[in-house]
Amino acid sequence: MTKNSKPSSTPNIALRRRRESLPSPHRPRQRMSRTELADLVNQKLRELNPGVNITQFYVDLRWIGKLERGEHTWPSEPRRVALCRALQVDDEAEIGLYIARGDHPIDNGHHARASEQVDMTTAHPARRYNYWLGGNDHFGPDRESGDRIAEAFPTVRTAALENRAFLGRAVSYLTERCGIRQFLDLGAGLPAPGNTHEVAQSIAPAARVLYVDNDPMVGTHSRALLLGDPEGHTGYIEADVRYPQAILTAPEVAAALDLSQPVAILLVAVLHFIHDDQEAVDIVRQFCAAVPSGSYLVVSNATMDFNTPEELAVYEAMFAAGHTDARSRTREQFQQFFTGCELVDPNIVAVTEWKPEVQERPAPSEVAIYGAVGRVL
Repeated sequence: MTKNSKPSSTPNIALRRRRESLPSPHRPRQRMSRTELADLVNQKLRELNPGVNITQFYVDLRWIGKLERGEHTWPSEPRRVALCRALQVDDEAEIGLYIARGDHPIDNGHHARASEQVDMTTAHPARRYNYWLGGNDHFGPDRESGDRIAEAFPTVRTAALENRAFLGRAVSYLTERCGIRQFLDLGAGLPAPGNTHEVAQSIAPAARVLYVDNDPMVGTHSRALLLGDPEGHTGYIEADVRYPQAILTAPEVAAALDLSQPVAILLVAVLHFIHDDQEAVDIVRQFCAAVPSGSYLVVSNATMDFNTPEELAVYEAMFAAGHTDARSRTREQFQQFFTGCELVDPNIVAVTEWKPEVQERPAPSEVAIYGAVGRVL
């Protein structure tokens, strides 16, 4: 999927026609005005998000005007959903907001639908991570959760940035040094600078990347923004990493990846949300069992091995209270993910220490994330 493919100066005729096809809620025998549509969108925002302060998403007639003139081509998720409800459509394409790429097999011609609800009342790891990375795709609960964790661990934003940098270095290494041309990015999160396909396809334009995440907001943004090199393939499916077989047997995977050839399996800052150690290990083993020898596994996971006993006690209290959902693991626990793999030098280290490109970098205790890459035997 792409953003509305029309230039920003091209009017959104579909949206204007839909508005004008609806009667005014207050003026008999008149068409709905831009002001009335704006009021209705705000009403739907309140109805769809009870108990949530969504005033930041309120719109006015000028916003509707810009949208109809094509000056806004990709409104935020809450506004798009509310706009669809206000205009009584299920498919965003009906009002010119979501245009399918017919040449993209992963899309199968489907459009995002207004029924794909985003839970704005509960913090989600992908949106919280986006908040720490300095993005814009997050809500109040995501920021509150992120700030609570940052209050206890002030370097958590540094950790997010360093983890992202580790992903980039690992993908670059696998593409350039190991000849990997297929990537399965599990729990990919919201698009941000340095996406897997951007790194891989900058080296090998024919690289194929399939993103997987379970947040509808991630899906909407990914289908809209993850435009890769036409020589390769960049796709997305919405699925839960806890069910490997459902992912591996999905037709979208067959369309995107050849599992008889080496694949890089990316589980970067994902497994620490699977709290049961054995379940997390089983997930990794199922994915690794589905790819041939010569494939690679990339994993990062929160750890408190580099921190003081006092910091560990704070973390354990937060985890027990549900104020953090990242399950810290020791080096020994982390190593279990790489059973059946040959670890790439420098083995298991803090993500800052995995093939670093700069001399001055944060201390392992500031980042508190293990990272490693292994070759599937």
